[in-house]
Amino acid sequence: MFAKVGGMSAKDVCQLAGLFVMFIGVIIIIVVCWTAEYGRRDPEIPFWKQEVIYQVYPGSLYDYHPNGFGDLKGITSKVEYFKELGVGAIWLSPVYTSPMADYGYDIANFTDIDPLFGTMKEFEELLETCHVEGLKVIMDFVPNHSSDEHDWFIRSVKKENPYTDYYIWSDPVGFNASGDPLPPNNWLSVFRGSAWTWSDERKQFYYHQFLEKQPDLNFRCPDVQEEMLGVLKFWLDKGVDGFRVDALKHLFEVEDIHQDEPVAEDSGIDDKMDYGYLNHTLTVNQPETFGVLRQWRELLDHYPDKLLMVEVYEGQEIDMLMKYYGNETSPLADFPFNFFMIEKLQNRTELSGHSLKAVVDLWLDNMPSGKWPNWVLGNHDNRRIGSRLGEDMVDAFNMMALLLPGTAITYYGEETGMEDTWISWEDTKDPQGCRYGPKFYSEYSRDPERTPMQWANTTLAGFTSANHSWLPINENYKTVNVEAQKKVKFSHLKVYQSLTHLRKAEVFLSGSLAFPVVTKNIFSFVRVEHGDAKYLIVINTSEEEVIVNLHRDASFDLPETGVVVLRSVTDTSEETYPGSKVSLKNVKMVGGEGLVFSLIVAPAGGH
Repeated sequence: MFAKVGGMSAKDVCQLAGLFVMFIGVIIIIVVCWTAEYGRRDPEIPFWKQEVIYQVYPGSLYDYHPNGFGDLKGITSKVEYFKELGVGAIWLSPVYTSPMADYGYDIANFTDIDPLFGTMKEFEELLETCHVEGLKVIMDFVPNHSSDEHDWFIRSVKKENPYTDYYIWSDPVGFNASGDPLPPNNWLSVFRGSAWTWSDERKQFYYHQFLEKQPDLNFRCPDVQEEMLGVLKFWLDKGVDGFRVDALKHLFEVEDIHQDEPVAEDSGIDDKMDYGYLNHTLTVNQPETFGVLRQWRELLDHYPDKLLMVEVYEGQEIDMLMKYYGNETSPLADFPFNFFMIEKLQNRTELSGHSLKAVVDLWLDNMPSGKWPNWVLGNHDNRRIGSRLGEDMVDAFNMMALLLPGTAITYYGEETGMEDTWISWEDTKDPQGCRYGPKFYSEYSRDPERTPMQWANTTLAGFTSANHSWLPINENYKTVNVEAQKKVKFSHLKVYQSLTHLRKAEVFLSGSLAFPVVTKNIFSFVRVEHGDAKYLIVINTSEEEVIVNLHRDASFDLPETGVVVLRSVTDTSEETYPGSKVSLKNVKMVGGEGLVFSLIVAPAGGH
């Protein structure tokens, strides 16, 4: 059946040719990785344009002092892991002094560390260790409110100067038939119910957009503005590398508080105590917010290479969201968070090649000229990507977030494919879930995405040596854990590490972007440098195996073949083994798969 060629059958020759092609593919990958590792970067480029930012939820990363709750020493002990992962900065959710009514977002001292997390000395050790190892440290900054146990609030209740007007106070507009005081308006708390709480001691209402234990600071008071500038300066002088600003759009309300907000039309919400029942025209995105943000920008600009990123959930109001960038003459945030991959892709039915393209375009087409994009897959307030869209999509979405132009922000555990954990009502800690009671808590609780990091297939997933953890461990920890994924050849963790390494190549920092094929099932993009397509990323958004002819559907010419650099762990076929050369006319992909092709070496006959 096979003819002899020089003593070898034609079959042997074909097998040798196949091995040679595989060898060439591996050489290409080695060259790609060498270039990524040793490629020089312009030191004038801000760190946050070059590095992946890794969000640490401190209570859930690692418990060093074994009490079931994560701490600063635990984070310090994992610095080597951050380096191995390939991230360049860690962002810490709040570690400040707090009664923990909202797990750190109710702050009783903005310039100290809560004993639950450790000491100031331990924070300084973390900062120094990170800096020695080349990692940046970003802090959460929570300016909208404090704890009701903050000294400022205690003194404001007593009307002690200068704290009398540090918070937003109002006389009652009257009394009901039972003699109870009535608040000045119908404003609601994000956590449900009235945003006004009566103080028996001061005989006035105070305003809180979140819990009653989180009174809003009054930014119309100049002393408050100075206090918060002082907080920023305190941490900048410590050496932190930037801030993520929490709940920024809530910073100001209209000056005349005796106005009601209108009912939101077509919201579908009948519960008059639910935050979504009202259209919040008087309590968010007020013009004065941008003036205060400008003050913070100017302060950070006095320190070299600092990041200012802001949390603003704005739904359909894309124009309002983009205002937080500022402009060339008056820059504000380096970027507002891009939550569109969360907000627009809540479940698998919303996922398609077209919807992915729309999500990417929505940010890039509306971003002000000269500004920098960012990509967020999940965080401490939203369901994890594997639970929203499916475990099979984990690698593909990490490919998107890390290889699109801009800054990638990774929530702890996304690198291993951690999923949401079911939590009973009895174990629920999140105040947002607790306020809705045992019947509806699971719809609102944020605990499922905050559970402890899964380090190993040991008791309590290696998170703690205590006999309990503050939130339950996901039952899948025996297979979804760092240790297990380090040991095998292909895993979500290994894919993630390869992506952080690959994105160091110059094309991912400064190259342009194009979308050759976008269909119902397929989303693809190429990164282009000096007019040449260098890398092609292809994602199958469906749950079924597909065979893709990228030439037939392409909007511009592609090479005949590409060399597989990375693939999702769900693909085990020989045809797409990393290093293989694949015809772009016949790309077989399993459901939810992502593929990264190198187009750097175009074979003869290519376009």
